[in-house]
Amino acid sequence: MAIRTTNRWKLGLFIVVTVAMGIASLFWLAQGRFRRDTFSAVAYFDESVQGLEVGSPMKFRGVPTGVVSDITIAPDRRHVQVTSEVYWDVMLRLGILTEKPTPRSSTPFIDADLRVQLATTGITGVKYLDVDVFDPARTPLPELPFPTPWNYIPSVPSTLKSLGDALTLVANRLPSIEDQAGGLMAEGKDSLAAIRRLATELGDDDGQFVQLLVGLHGAADRVRTALDEAHIDATTASLRHSAEAVASGVVDARLGATAAGLRDASSSVASAANGVGDQRDDLRAGLVAFREALESVRALVDSLDRDPAIVLRGRRIDDGAPPAR
Repeated sequence: MAIRTTNRWKLGLFIVVTVAMGIASLFWLAQGRFRRDTFSAVAYFDESVQGLEVGSPMKFRGVPTGVVSDITIAPDRRHVQVTSEVYWDVMLRLGILTEKPTPRSSTPFIDADLRVQLATTGITGVKYLDVDVFDPARTPLPELPFPTPWNYIPSVPSTLKSLGDALTLVANRLPSIEDQAGGLMAEGKDSLAAIRRLATELGDDDGQFVQLLVGLHGAADRVRTALDEAHIDATTASLRHSAEAVASGVVDARLGATAAGLRDASSSVASAANGVGDQRDDLRAGLVAFREALESVRALVDSLDRDPAIVLRGRRIDDGAPPAR
């Protein structure tokens, strides 16, 4: 029985064809990606783009929409120019664009509220472009010292840059804040010292506040004594009997003494009020009201002094007041 030998040439040809078909399949699968319909978008960043590489993804709220195709320096040699290739089919599928943008397109390239910023993936430091919607009032268009292309996307500072700028601003303002705090502490100490002095003055036995209270108490006693002597609320019969004694000057002397007492009381109150400082505005207002009351009583006593019979017959009609009953 003959033994069949393996044809090594056919085996080698089979292996070569299989490898070639595998490579062709890979090229065919990648052909759609390499020939994907895209359009370019340009952004400028006023910060470091360390961690951003060519091929880094571009995302719209986490949805992949393109890749970074070029990173270079802007014409002002300060900003960083980043060019991305945006997938047209993805933008059309998401409803962000309805017409492929071109330099001669009648529709705006992007919406007015779209902005791009650098974002970091986790803690690895790998960055990507994050496109999102921002309030145009809070994120105005950055001012660039060179003309922008038609496919320009405005950028906003990254979160890390915003945090770093805020910390730098706070650190620069620390000296002024320290000076303001020192001034406030000095003013607080002066205020506390003034309060202590006021409390000491109010607590002294010979202080102005205590003297004022003593003067008010003495004035009140004199007014009470004068009112008791005048006794305006006496009965009409007592006033009739008193009218007969007016001719002999008894009532005149009593009313004169009463008026003098009221004048002395008013003078005492006025002198006490003049000694009160600016810190006792409320007490001064009370003294003014009290003085007006004393002036009214004094006017009444003066009227009785001039014409005691006014209590019996009342005020005259030509005075503008109704007659007393």
